[in-house]
Amino acid sequence: MIQNNQTNIEIKDGRGFAPIPNGGVFTFEVQGFAERESIQQKEYQNLYSRYLSDNMTMTIADFTVPVWGNRHNLYPQEVFSITSQNKLLPEVIKKQVKFLFGKGPRLYQEVISGEGENQRRVRIPVDMPAVDEWLDTWEEQGVENVWDYLKNRIVDFYYVNTCCSRWHFNTSRRSALNFQGSHKVRALSYVGADEARLATREKGISKRIKNADCKYVIIADWLNPNKYDYQVYHRFTPADPFRYNTAVSFESDKTFTKWIYAFNDWFEGLLEWIKASNLSPKYLNSYLKNALNAHIHVIIPGTWYNAQIDILQRICAQNLEGEAPVQTEYKGVKLVNEKGAPIPFYETMIDEVIANELRMITSLMSGEGKNQGKLWASTKWGEEGWEFKEFPGKFKEFFDTVISYDKRADQVTLAGKGVPPSISGVDKDGSISNSGSEVYYNYLIYVASLVWDEYFVMKDLNRALHLNFPETKKKKIKFGFWIDIPAKLQDTPPSQRPQQTATADNQTNIEKTQEQ
Repeated sequence: MIQNNQTNIEIKDGRGFAPIPNGGVFTFEVQGFAERESIQQKEYQNLYSRYLSDNMTMTIADFTVPVWGNRHNLYPQEVFSITSQNKLLPEVIKKQVKFLFGKGPRLYQEVISGEGENQRRVRIPVDMPAVDEWLDTWEEQGVENVWDYLKNRIVDFYYVNTCCSRWHFNTSRRSALNFQGSHKVRALSYVGADEARLATREKGISKRIKNADCKYVIIADWLNPNKYDYQVYHRFTPADPFRYNTAVSFESDKTFTKWIYAFNDWFEGLLEWIKASNLSPKYLNSYLKNALNAHIHVIIPGTWYNAQIDILQRICAQNLEGEAPVQTEYKGVKLVNEKGAPIPFYETMIDEVIANELRMITSLMSGEGKNQGKLWASTKWGEEGWEFKEFPGKFKEFFDTVISYDKRADQVTLAGKGVPPSISGVDKDGSISNSGSEVYYNYLIYVASLVWDEYFVMKDLNRALHLNFPETKKKKIKFGFWIDIPAKLQDTPPSQRPQQTATADNQTNIEKTQEQ
């Protein structure tokens, strides 16, 4: 209710009234009020639905497992299922993995170089044979090579912003001494984010479950959680790393408003665009298969139609009278039964004649699609010859519309993934980018943004390094990825530039130039 010195105005559900001082009532309606209320209510419903989904749990034995995903606990599987069908995303993510991995892991130490405004941090490679020997023993202990381990973690990070590792400890891990050839952390092995879920044993807790409340990691097939055995591990705790014989770390890159699992930044926003991009080739293939493509309208004169009826009636009558040899067929139409006896004329014979004529014409046409190379036939009265006209269609407009939308979906997808088109290999028009300077500077900017990605992927390996070799922590030595920045061609001496094999034609041109 709105009240002022003159009158009272009441508004409810977009409608209102106000009494007039000299008698009567003034009524009014706010247009669009109901629609806005409906939109707001729907948004609130979606908000609460997502909130309830984020707080869903499932029970396995004595453990409470928070659900990862929208009511299905299959978020990693959902992301992979949809992105794997896309023509761009799998290759874009693979390139992201390669960009970050570079030439593999290397030990380095950061030092400060320069003075004043020119001061900057520089990575100095560090050579530690003992660390190399430790990494070389991983495969001997039945786990994957450190390169495979890190590559798999990068893939998980770019799909679901989560990385997991199984920690393999020596039995003497709590000893303050490291015997020669023995390390507290024997190795790390990869655990897929698709099979790992957080869990807690707390029952009836009076607060919202958060990531820190989950002290266990359960590894299972979450598509069939009750069909196969599952494994329960204590969650790795950096504050007390050697507390358990073995442990599994579960690292999530915090997502705003999410308190347990991580959700990547691009999937939800690009979901409809990804679906549209995935459907584009299906639309085109379906149209090619089922639509009336490149078809011809055949106009059959009525006089020809009547003439064929007369011919069929006369042949059938002569066959039945038996005065002349029996004619068994006319233009693909059988005029005798299975026993060879003549049959009388019937109306559908003319349809068979037309069908036979059309088959003869379409046999000269080809097309893979179901309805390609087909004809549309109708009857026209007053003319003798058959007439062929192109049947009007909108297939070009349809194809142009789908392809334009598909290009837009590709642009949005690349922008959402944060990979510039020039370094992803796909330009705005879907062609390979030819601008070297654009590729070079976009690559520099992109590589400079990989600091957090490297830190997150390397987190467990650097923890293990510092636990096994405490001196590396004191000296601030850690693992990083060796990413080379290529020099620009104009800055490279001709002798160091890649040699291009000359073809016969350009070799001739080179020789002519040298002669001149």
